[in-house]
Amino acid sequence: MKKKLLIGATLLAILTGCGQQPELDVNADQNNTAVQQSQVVPNQAEQNKQATEEDLTDTTAVKVTDESNDINQNQQIAAILSKNVVHFDFDKYNIRPDQMPIVKAVANTLKDIKGNYTVRIEGNCDEWGSDEYNYALGLKRAKTVKNALVNLGVDANKLTIISYGESNPVCTAHNKACWAKNRRDDFTLLP
Repeated sequence: MKKKLLIGATLLAILTGCGQQPELDVNADQNNTAVQQSQVVPNQAEQNKQATEEDLTDTTAVKVTDESNDINQNQQIAAILSKNVVHFDFDKYNIRPDQMPIVKAVANTLKDIKGNYTVRIEGNCDEWGSDEYNYALGLKRAKTVKNALVNLGVDANKLTIISYGESNPVCTAHNKACWAKNRRDDFTLLP
């Protein structure tokens, strides 16, 4: 009997709405909030959108500008280096006095370069002599110019040497003027 009474009282409390909360005018608060948000949110969203677009535009422009400046600088330096050629006398690897201004110009150019770079000094020879002899002579020529550049203040770690011997001629005629053009060191800016 007690059980039935307890179940009945619980059932009665549920049916009569015991613990019912008073009704609130929820719509009034929602309407006020919606009006405030409609006035403020578009302006904030618009400002955020503009700020984000400006930030992206500015950052992208800076990155593109930096990259294009680096590319332009490298192209200019490569062009300058390719115009500077050190020539040597027949069967010699010492730098002639008339070629020293060219070496100094290259040194000044290399000292002005900002950042990481490597320059290859390429030793070349005329067609006289054996292949082995010409490769050795080309290497001596490149090494002599490298040492001169280092003495003028260029970082030795940024220079590399190679010899092409007689395999990379700029002139293929068989005369003294052509052979003189082939006895040289070229400079190449490596990526």
